[in-house]
Amino acid sequence: MIAKLLTMLLGLTLILIVACGSAAEPTAAPAAEPTAAPVVSATSQPTDTPQMADPPAEVEVNPGKLTMMVGDLATERFAYAFANAPGGSNYMRIMGGYLISTNERTEMVPGIASQWDLSPDGLTWTFTIREGVKFHDGTDVTTEDALWSLQHTFGPQAFEYATGSQARISRLMDEIELSGPDEVSVTTKEPAVELASEVSEAAPRWHHVMPKRATVHDTEEEEAYDRNPIGAGFMRLVKHVPASVMQFERFDDFYYQPNNGFPEDKRVNFQSLDLFLAPEEATRVAALRAGEADIVPASLAAKEQVEAGGGRLVFGKEGLVVALALRGCWEPQYPCHDKRVRQALHYAIDKELIRDRLYGGPTVFEVKGWWVVTPSTMGYTPELDPWPFDPDKARQLLADAGYPGGQGFGKLIVNTWPSTSMPLQVEAAQLGAEFWKRELGLDAEVRVGDSTGIKERDVAGELHGQIIWREQDARIEATNFTGSAYGDPKNPTRMHEDPELFRLVQETIQILDADQRAEASKALFLHLRDESHNLGIGYANIPWAVGPRVLTWDPYPLALWPSALHTITLK
Repeated sequence: MIAKLLTMLLGLTLILIVACGSAAEPTAAPAAEPTAAPVVSATSQPTDTPQMADPPAEVEVNPGKLTMMVGDLATERFAYAFANAPGGSNYMRIMGGYLISTNERTEMVPGIASQWDLSPDGLTWTFTIREGVKFHDGTDVTTEDALWSLQHTFGPQAFEYATGSQARISRLMDEIELSGPDEVSVTTKEPAVELASEVSEAAPRWHHVMPKRATVHDTEEEEAYDRNPIGAGFMRLVKHVPASVMQFERFDDFYYQPNNGFPEDKRVNFQSLDLFLAPEEATRVAALRAGEADIVPASLAAKEQVEAGGGRLVFGKEGLVVALALRGCWEPQYPCHDKRVRQALHYAIDKELIRDRLYGGPTVFEVKGWWVVTPSTMGYTPELDPWPFDPDKARQLLADAGYPGGQGFGKLIVNTWPSTSMPLQVEAAQLGAEFWKRELGLDAEVRVGDSTGIKERDVAGELHGQIIWREQDARIEATNFTGSAYGDPKNPTRMHEDPELFRLVQETIQILDADQRAEASKALFLHLRDESHNLGIGYANIPWAVGPRVLTWDPYPLALWPSALHTITLK
């Protein structure tokens, strides 16, 4: 059955990843350990803007236009709370300005906040807002703007409309206030050491700084802002045709430039940008070949077409992870209550075969990491990489758990959905189910639904004893995500009910010193990997098709969006 399924899958176009790209072409070697955030402990000194010996030469701005096409624009709204799907990053990373910036090494560096500091008790983050930052309408970004943006995004009321990790921080929130003429302080009821990374460009989310409004949450004001969104990013929005195109112009007064003491100029080197919505890959590739687009997300299968038109593929690292979650296994009536069952499921999947036959090999997909932890994540170690395919060990573990040859196991249900970020997700889940049928004798069934419906059923506890096969964003720090899934006993989608494990997770994620937290995270991740509530398959490197007008582009790692556009030069 696996051979038959693979034959069918190989007949499909290898449509892979319609989100944005990452860094240069990846290799199989593990990435270097990421550098920690500049300020993470009470004993550290606040981080100032890096200084340079000599300012770089002024770059000549191409008077032309860059044309991009993407497969998703989310809800086309302009606050994260209302457009938090991956497609929102495709436009908000262009027009949004962030408290903390990042670089090609995924380090957190000063942005709108010139420095940030964490109190000795780990409860209060203080951000110093720099002077001279401009919004696109020419007004100054003030400390009050930063205050309002943090209140809107993370205040206690945000739990009503926030989702995911944003909601967790909202539940922890105590107070967000002005603590000085140029300072905003955020105090939580428990340490939230991940808050700085959450508001940085290095995070998978886009919590940008917005102009303050009369109220923190008002539907009419939010809809009015969507009609005339103002940000502080390197380009300003000048036209928006819903479900069609967003047009941007270069913002000459973007703050991240040598004239403001920054070590490089992150203003783009072209005058305008058109961002079109084009869900179909064939449409995007045809436009690239015709010279109607310069950068589009494509697949490995389109490589020959792209190159025949004078273009090339640029591959990025660690864009998305394949995440398998076994739900509600703390309930003893389910076979997955036994850790040996969960481990057997892991050993029974041939991850390398999925990589090679379905995703086209290690250029696009790498069998590395565990869950949302990839080589660029704080706390990664190669010991976390997926266990090898070992069907004999898998069968023995299943037999030891009392289910020899799958007898008495019952039906194993795998829930998944067609993903706009990882388009072969359904086929991958079907292939995984075939392994469990063949190697373990299980009655495995894949149920395909829509992501919203499956997530709602998950929150309601209706998927206990089942598996969710899905994509997840890669990230520089997994603290918040780990705390939500493994450290929060009130979370309806928690992975366990072990009081000692809750304690261990909370102790780890609340360590203030970054180096100590990284070491503790390694041990924690290895322990969680052994528990096997989440199974690691690997991560995808994201391909972008680049047309002949684009001379250079070096996107950042861990980015699903059009990152590092300041590195683009055009003919």
